[in-house]
Amino acid sequence: MLSKYRFLALAIGLTLAFATAVAGVGVSDVVGQVSQTYYTHVLNDLLYTHTGDNRGGGTATNVQAAANIYAQFQSFGLQTFYDPFINGGTTYNNVVGVLPGLTRPNDIYIVGAHFDSVNNPGADDNASGTAGVIEAARVLSQYQFEATIIFIGFNLEEWGLIGSSAYAAKHASDNILGMISLDMIAYNPTGSGYNSANIYGRSTSDPLKNALADALWMYGGLTSYIGGAIDASDHAPFEWQGKQACLLIEANVWSNPYYHQQTDSVDTPNYIDYAYATNMVRGTVGYLANAAVLIPEPGSITVLFGGTLWLAVCIRRRKIQK
Repeated sequence: MLSKYRFLALAIGLTLAFATAVAGVGVSDVVGQVSQTYYTHVLNDLLYTHTGDNRGGGTATNVQAAANIYAQFQSFGLQTFYDPFINGGTTYNNVVGVLPGLTRPNDIYIVGAHFDSVNNPGADDNASGTAGVIEAARVLSQYQFEATIIFIGFNLEEWGLIGSSAYAAKHASDNILGMISLDMIAYNPTGSGYNSANIYGRSTSDPLKNALADALWMYGGLTSYIGGAIDASDHAPFEWQGKQACLLIEANVWSNPYYHQQTDSVDTPNYIDYAYATNMVRGTVGYLANAAVLIPEPGSITVLFGGTLWLAVCIRRRKIQK
């Protein structure tokens, strides 16, 4: 029979085994929830990206796209609201979904994308980034993090970064530690053999840019070109407010023949690379899960305590028998 000392050692070993199981929920598990199927559904079915569609500012389809983003955020259990701003005497809306941080709620990370287009379907520019934000929200909302993560659909980017400028100005005093703008992430003309992305931002945003590049490689298999300041997307107003922010964009953006054309549509043959865009999202989700600090699920901790208590009873019984 086991001596009480050997039995105690066995009990401790089993407890540690339970602890290892708890620690097994990591960032890779979170990233593994990113779905190309769901991303494709959002891009094709919720954002008006087919030939003849138009999400230009002020259009009925622009308003309906905002409503669809709102419904998605709300369905994920996020604190969801419209963020109104006025342009030319007319009120427009950004769409915001908040995943509050559990222990550091005032520390904030933002991922955003503009959902308006230049009077065209805007499948790549920028429904591709908007679908990425929605998919990131779906995945990350299933977990808890130390810091707060905010998901935003910006409006009127194409009119001069108007929606993001309004939001950044209103939240200039917030402790925003990092902001990523997903803008045109699905055009990859050379196919899966060209796995690269571009990241732009001021030198003061280099820590964020480098961390995102690492995450894109680790979780999405994408190499990154890290460039300097480009004030042509929704990250720029955050940098103007002194925050670290960057633009994540496709590698071939400067050669996209469908840019601001009616052919920027999911119906254009061999245009949208859904696998490539999904890898962009995987890298972004990996960055956010690391930066905001993933917290183990409470259910797993209960299993740990339950296992420990059961083992303690066994040890006591053994001592009584002796």
